[in-house]
Amino acid sequence: MTVAPSTVIVDMDGVLYRGTEAIPGADEALNRLEQAGHQVVFVTNNSTRTTKQVAAKLKEVVGYEAAPEQIVTSATAAVALLPENASRCMVVGGDGIREAVLGAGIQMTEDPIQASCVVVGLDRDFDYNTLDRAASAIRGGATFIATNRDPTFPTSDGLKPGAGSIVAAIEVASGVSPLVAGKPEKPTRDLIHALGVSTAWVIGDRVDTDIALAAHDPEWTSILVMTGVTAEDDDTGDADHVVPDVSAAVDLVLAREDER
Repeated sequence: MTVAPSTVIVDMDGVLYRGTEAIPGADEALNRLEQAGHQVVFVTNNSTRTTKQVAAKLKEVVGYEAAPEQIVTSATAAVALLPENASRCMVVGGDGIREAVLGAGIQMTEDPIQASCVVVGLDRDFDYNTLDRAASAIRGGATFIATNRDPTFPTSDGLKPGAGSIVAAIEVASGVSPLVAGKPEKPTRDLIHALGVSTAWVIGDRVDTDIALAAHDPEWTSILVMTGVTAEDDDTGDADHVVPDVSAAVDLVLAREDER
């Protein structure tokens, strides 16, 4: 009996590109997976872009064309955590969160008194006034939702502060811990399963998100790559495999799939 190819779940920042620079061989690696019949799902904790914008960046930087429906972001996952009775939400973040919140039928506000929830992601314009408004809203009872806790993200110029740095500041100022949507948390896992994913490989560069994501499902096998935030001397955690880059990861996937 022929066994259907496993799904391959691929992280983006630090795996396929760093900032505006593609990881060498990323385009060829993705094309090889597609040609071998694998469903490829892109799962990113980056909340700044909509799924259409993520697809556009993937095409522009890597040269690979993906449908927005193949992409899961921490912003789209955050929708599951929005309060049922929410009417207005404060957003600390980019287009990805704004589109997700508006798509859920919730208006946006910067008034701490009106906000029934505060959704936080990476915001390159974050400042003291934003911190003050967000913390005030949360202390007043607004639901605190973090798209992710990633402290940094990789770029061509090295590591930059991530959404987790902003989340931490608001957490300290408000005295409240957030609900978290992104990898490895349940809202993201639910969106992946909703795409029909069962047996899967997970390729990523971060132990506490990508490798931890795979650890939640016994049918998922993790591959840690060394092109992002994890250095050679770092603890590789529970990674099932450790390889130099996404090309080597795809080599491993295709070799193991041939053995099934």
